[in-house]
Amino acid sequence: MNDRLRQLRVKHKMTQEMLAEKLNVSRQTVAKWENSESVPDVMKCSDLAGVFGLELEDIAVLFLSKQKQEDYRPSGKYIFGRCVLSDHKIKIPQEAMDIFRIKEGDELLLMGDVKQGLALMPISAIDDFVKEFQNAPVLEVDDHENSN
Repeated sequence: MNDRLRQLRVKHKMTQEMLAEKLNVSRQTVAKWENSESVPDVMKCSDLAGVFGLELEDIAVLFLSKQKQEDYRPSGKYIFGRCVLSDHKIKIPQEAMDIFRIKEGDELLLMGDVKQGLALMPISAIDDFVKEFQNAPVLEVDDHENSN
């Protein structure tokens, strides 16, 4: 399964020993990762990401099969990987298009929050989205507590 880790290591012209030294682990540990006998902890995944110039989620995906990703991923939450902006266009990964039933030619609404980032939503889903907000219970705030 972890031919991808081996390929990354070889692409960066590293032996298992060299990678192990950078990560402060044994060569045998790297071999076990590459042979799918064990997986690195989150800190070592972060270190691997740094060594290869990748994001943590890119490294984590190397160690999780599709089924394991489903087991560990919170319901309804996805990490599709990187998207690249090129010539004012974003290429959406096919898996995302399939899951969210987006097809070529669909209009998407781009929303943003300075603190949380950007989001895309099919224009056709806006009505349902707005209705959810309209039907959500209103939280009442005690004005007395706010004045103190």
